[in-house]
Amino acid sequence: MLILGLLGIVLGVIWIHWSSFPETQLVDGVETPVVVDALNWFPRGTIWKGIGYLIILGATTMSLVGATFVWVLNQRMTWARATVAGLIAWLALVFFFGMVPSEWLSYAQTDLDWSSQRVAVSLPPFLVLGNTVELSWAMIKDSISMGYHIVMLGVSAVFALQVQKIKGGRPAGAAPVEKKSPYGRPLVKGR
Repeated sequence: MLILGLLGIVLGVIWIHWSSFPETQLVDGVETPVVVDALNWFPRGTIWKGIGYLIILGATTMSLVGATFVWVLNQRMTWARATVAGLIAWLALVFFFGMVPSEWLSYAQTDLDWSSQRVAVSLPPFLVLGNTVELSWAMIKDSISMGYHIVMLGVSAVFALQVQKIKGGRPAGAAPVEKKSPYGRPLVKGR
């Protein structure tokens, strides 16, 4: 999974890079096709760039899970492994709560042109007491970002609870040991 994820990240970066080039350009008032190296056959445009972002999302998730399986899970926990686990968790948090929302907002604002100047929905006047209420594409873009954050916080909470249940609760050595007297009765602190 780790190696496939890393190869997927490379593929996604190449995909986004080449699909970001324009298909045509204006030269002396005439639209001419843009020729880009040997990869001119590569599909370009907003939708293809979005597919590249989805490839990177899946590949990064796969590489983080693969790294967890290789270096953390089913291994004896040491300080070094705990450090690696902390690094993987930090990378996951930075990616899922920092980079993904940032790239979504940038992609929606620039490529999709979901700005506050464009109206997405106009509510019928009879629903809003005869007033004109228009919802912009920027509101939809920000609502998607907010929904993503809420869902990911829920996923993080469920994941954290499941991680705690991996070994069936506390290890046997962490349970309090009941001290017994030589006669088999529990020892109680004297008054």
